Amino acid sequence: MDDLSLKETSRLQEIVEAAKGLDWEKFLSLTDDPFKNLIAMKEQFDDSSAAIAEARDKFDLEVVLKHHEDGTRLIFAKVLFSNKAKAPIILTLHSTSSSPESVISIWTFYQEINFG
Repeated sequence: MDDLSLKETSRLQEIVEAAKGLDWEKFLSLTDDPFKNLIAMKEQFDDSSAAIAEARDKFDLEVVLKHHEDGTRLIFAKVLFSNKAKAPIILTLHSTSSSPESVISIWTFYQEINFG
């Protein structure tokens, strides 16, 4: 998780823990901006968290940080399961900066589509 701030790293870990625990209310509290479409995000959470919980810690987290020209940061996290037959989960976060006052929002949390 190179280059992530302490707050971003902590938030990412909390999101994964909420997913492992199937805890929608906790997940909901971990976005600083409200979801644009609550129903769609709940569906994403239900599907993705079920896969993460079922894996029982048998997964790796691959994280990429991209800096936007406006100074904000996009955090792309991919949950890679030990069971390669399972499609990875994509989690996208938006962070306003690397400062402790940063606003961090969850943008997406879905299972990657495999067209192969």
